[in-house]
Amino acid sequence: MWCMVLMGLFVPALADTVWHCSRSAAVDVSDDSIGVDLGDQFLLTAQGGPSDVINITLRDLMDVYSGVYVDVSGITLSACFMPVSDTQTLMALKALGLNSDVFSALARKSAITKSPLYRVRNELQMRECIVRHQPAVGYLSKPLSTEEITPCF
Repeated sequence: MWCMVLMGLFVPALADTVWHCSRSAAVDVSDDSIGVDLGDQFLLTAQGGPSDVINITLRDLMDVYSGVYVDVSGITLSACFMPVSDTQTLMALKALGLNSDVFSALARKSAITKSPLYRVRNELQMRECIVRHQPAVGYLSKPLSTEEITPCF
């Protein structure tokens, strides 16, 4: 009996973090740009996905959650996050190899100065943040695909 109770407490904490991106018609990579080196910019999904979803790299994801400005066709990419003490946030930071202490400092800074990092309290606010601050990324406990957001990976 106690084993089942303990499993019920810890199994949700072991769930994977699902990274989500905003869908945005504002990010446009035309046919003219094929063959052009876009460097560190995000690219629209070229194969196997909707054409209105940004396809991010792990490096870009790490950069934006490290406080580095990432350019998406002239627009700064935003990143939404829940409190550093939240289990999903801890898993997300661990997946990116980021230190929670450093991220805490960035989170405090984002509350004081204009920053592409936006703090939310729960998954509902996370979804709203990704939509409101597009192009944006965030994380949820389960995959969700709507007209506004979809999993990045």
